[in-house]
Amino acid sequence: MNKTFSKEELITEITDYIASKIEGFSLEQHIDTSFSRLGLDSAGHVQLTTVIEDYMQIEVAPTLAFDYPTVNALVNHLTESSTPNLEKVPS
Repeated sequence: MNKTFSKEELITEITDYIASKIEGFSLEQHIDTSFSRLGLDSAGHVQLTTVIEDYMQIEVAPTLAFDYPTVNALVNHLTESSTPNLEKVPS
């Protein structure tokens, strides 16, 4: 199944997950704050990659959220990588 995703939808999926784990999370205030600094533990980092896999229907390394530790870095990596089903939407 080929489904196209938008960058905005991806950001929403990621921020919804983080907001469910971190009280007071705000995309506007924390887009470049590391997940660890926000209080996301190791299990949370791995769960975040599962959220991405489920949403995008792709496999990603379980260390992805450690390698790209902010919302901005993670989304930029996913949109700039060779992810064929992710449609780039101007921000």
